[in-house]
Amino acid sequence: MGLPTPALKYILSCSKKYHFKGPLLTFGNQDIYANANTLNKWAKDYNLKTLNSKDILPSTSLDLKKINSQSSSFVHAKTFFKLLGISENNYYDIDKFDFDKPRILYDLQKPLSSKYKNFFNLIIDNGTIEHIFDIKSVMTNIVNISHIGAYVLQMVPTNNFINHGFYQINPTLFYDFYTANGFEIVESYIVETRPTGYRFHYYNQKSFKTFFVNPYSRLGTVFLVKKIKNIKTITSPTQFAYQHKKNTKIIFDKPTDKLRNIVPFKYHSFFYIFWVIYKQVFSKKKYFDIPFE
Repeated sequence: MGLPTPALKYILSCSKKYHFKGPLLTFGNQDIYANANTLNKWAKDYNLKTLNSKDILPSTSLDLKKINSQSSSFVHAKTFFKLLGISENNYYDIDKFDFDKPRILYDLQKPLSSKYKNFFNLIIDNGTIEHIFDIKSVMTNIVNISHIGAYVLQMVPTNNFINHGFYQINPTLFYDFYTANGFEIVESYIVETRPTGYRFHYYNQKSFKTFFVNPYSRLGTVFLVKKIKNIKTITSPTQFAYQHKKNTKIIFDKPTDKLRNIVPFKYHSFFYIFWVIYKQVFSKKKYFDIPFE
């Protein structure tokens, strides 16, 4: 689990907009792909207080050091979140395994202790949930341990991550679950990994026309949600497309529908190719880029 520079800068920009505060819980001890000099450069860019030498803790990740020797100068996640004004006392990480010495050693498939009920103001899952078989239990924990007004940020793989984990998560999971369980959607994107950085495609659950992205790219889903009320019982939602079945008609566009009525069934497999080309040419995509640094 690691946060490359585009993801770090996205978190910084969100923190400026929404005023993130602790207590913070991260799923796993996140590897931070940046050194102290880079963080202090960003601090100036975002008008944040720069870090001093006492704030800087080195990365403890053994895996990161195996990947690249440059990581020897990278910082611990605690250091990055100090940049957001979250103190070390308000930093918590949770993991089932003790490789990185998490503050909370625990299996997220089990209910967390009642002492954490309505406790956290910020929860970050950057690529953990897809590795956990019982997703509903994880999501239930998120609902129970987040305070009213808390933000939850989830950044998970969606396409072309075969065998990375148990699942590749569709954005409708987050939209449907959170809107049914006391949260509002703040921001949502399909994130495309490109050679130069991340491209954040704006995602609108209510319009299937806006979510098309190159299917050959490596894609992730990013959802930032805010808890607006407590609930008594966790709801397992019906998928949005089936709650509003009339919306499923726009999965294929009118020209495609007309051709499907004419062409024999045995050739219908070609419609996917047609649809991809059609969408690439005619879709109006809204996005912004965050480069690697």
